[in-house]
Amino acid sequence: MGRLFILLSIFCITPAVAAELPGADVAGLWQYLEQNSAELNAARMESNAAEQRADATGALPDPSLRIEWQDVNQPGGATLNPSQVGAVKYTVLQPIPGWGKRDVQKQTAQANANWAKAQQQSVGADLRAQVKLTFAQYYRAFHALQLNEELKTFAASASKLAQSRYERGLGNQQEWVKAQLDEAALRSEGFNLLAEYRKAQARLNALLSRPSTALLAEPQVLSELPAASALDEAQLQQRLASSPQLGKQTALSAAAQGEVEMARKNQTPDFILAIAPIQRGNGVSSWDTMLEFTIPLQQSSHSAHRHEADARLSASQAREQALAQNLSAELGEHTAALAASIEQLQLIRQQTLPLVEMAFKSALAAYQNGRLDYATLWQARREVQRNKLDELDALANQQIHLAEIERLLGEPL
Repeated sequence: MGRLFILLSIFCITPAVAAELPGADVAGLWQYLEQNSAELNAARMESNAAEQRADATGALPDPSLRIEWQDVNQPGGATLNPSQVGAVKYTVLQPIPGWGKRDVQKQTAQANANWAKAQQQSVGADLRAQVKLTFAQYYRAFHALQLNEELKTFAASASKLAQSRYERGLGNQQEWVKAQLDEAALRSEGFNLLAEYRKAQARLNALLSRPSTALLAEPQVLSELPAASALDEAQLQQRLASSPQLGKQTALSAAAQGEVEMARKNQTPDFILAIAPIQRGNGVSSWDTMLEFTIPLQQSSHSAHRHEADARLSASQAREQALAQNLSAELGEHTAALAASIEQLQLIRQQTLPLVEMAFKSALAAYQNGRLDYATLWQARREVQRNKLDELDALANQQIHLAEIERLLGEPL
């Protein structure tokens, strides 16, 4: 209860308020992110807009209406009255793109819509990864503060014991002064840890589109690691093919391919069909029809556009290949680092931490019986602290590398 009171006093969060706030775990933060992130909402709307554009692309252009009056100068004066002029010609013109051009336009627009969809997935994956790794830092800072509080409690007790030993002639003044200095150093460390905690809190709030000083619940648990089979690098490399980052570049290559096809098809004519009823007096007396088409004579211009489109496609495909290689290498790095963090955590928990705790207990008993100096006791206790912080670091690193792997894959493991 004492530790809880201290922490609640530091962070000014009551248990009732904390229960209603995000921040206890990653799952709750992700849920809040999905509902409130302005960046994610913007990506969704852009994706929806691109889908709407793709649906509209490929339709025939709107027709136009042309009205021509003949012999408007009549004996009674100029007029536009259709029954009084010589004739009125109503021409309806319908532009028709050349063979296959509408299909290419549709395919290109769909490729752009696929890019927007992949962009939405990429934004979501990036935000989820940032939330997970920032939560890991938030968790690490919070629990490091707890360890600092525990060590300060021990330092205060050790300082009193050193003072008692000095007063009874069993120790020297130097030990007592050293104990007080160590206690002050811990308070300074606590200030730095509190600053790290508040920075992580501000970063989390920014990701959640909340004010930087908004309260968050105390971090309770980290996400569980997936089963070892789910972290097999060969399987992860296969899943990388569905990465939203790679999907974006693939969509850009598809759009570039559409531009190549359109550049080739622009060497064929476009058409305009027209039908024109002609009114004389109060009725239609005759009909005209018309066919108009472009003549692609500017071959140098068409050739330049075609070569430009080919070059853009080649560049996009090269970027796609390079991106696939970089993503594969990055995935391998984080997979290896995650495996190393798992092994490091096992070593700390199964070997080094039990040993240093045993050594500290022996040192404390020896110091209380006057068979050990204060410096050796403090070194033993600091070693326990260092191993517990290493344990926190290993836990946080696991979450950070897991978050990066999930960002690359575009989905949680």
